[in-house]
Amino acid sequence: RRLIFWDLRDPEPVTAVNLPDEATTVTLSNTGRFIGCGGKDQVVRIFDFEQNRLLMEGAGHSGCITCVRFSPDDRQMVSTGEDGCIFVWNVY
Repeated sequence: RRLIFWDLRDPEPVTAVNLPDEATTVTLSNTGRFIGCGGKDQVVRIFDFEQNRLLMEGAGHSGCITCVRFSPDDRQMVSTGEDGCIFVWNVY
């Protein structure tokens, strides 16, 4: 239940983030600044990679989150879940 970030040129991890439950999907924003994830706890999370902090959490799905992706301009993130729902989350 951790997201661990690696620079493949370095044997030690850059940073790690603890999660309350298992992440089933993770995505990196197009600029590389944000990391989005979702999982079994039905919550979408967006982290600021540069500042190593949680920016937002969003609840809406009633089933496990299966996919998260950022829009081309990184201003929104889309999530899908086992509940058949599609959510669009504003990041800006």
